[in-house]
Amino acid sequence: MFVKIKTKNHFSFALRLLSTLFVIVLNLSAVAQQKSDSKIIITIEKEACFGSCPVYSAQIYTDGTVLYEGKDFVKVTGKKQHKISEEKVKELVKAFEQIKYFSLKDKYESDENGMSVTDQPTTTTTISLNGKQKKVVNYYCAPKELEELENTIDRIAGLYEYISPA
Repeated sequence: MFVKIKTKNHFSFALRLLSTLFVIVLNLSAVAQQKSDSKIIITIEKEACFGSCPVYSAQIYTDGTVLYEGKDFVKVTGKKQHKISEEKVKELVKAFEQIKYFSLKDKYESDENGMSVTDQPTTTTTISLNGKQKKVVNYYCAPKELEELENTIDRIAGLYEYISPA
């Protein structure tokens, strides 16, 4: 009787161990697959001003994963992750294409007369598309279409949930 109980306990322990290892392997496989299948396609970063401007960044991946990090003057500080549909990712790409993002200047820091100001928040956007990359820094006097694109990114990527003032 003693031997049977001991064997049964070993069998139960071995079964639990194998089950745990199986779950770990599945989770590691899913994480590895997610990282290799998806790349960052769009980013937005809002930097500080002298006042209470929202400070945050977000990366949007080809599979719709959105990684947000709120830093200051936002409703949610810290890191958050959620997913948007691939249709929304396509909608964002289309918004970049509509304003001819790749033909924009790399930086907007002053108006047409060379005048610049201080205490403006800086917004940096990037896109990686079809092997091309573009980064635009908007500090002051950017075209209206670029500012609308920044708002479109926040809206479609679901960032307003995190950045709207509390």
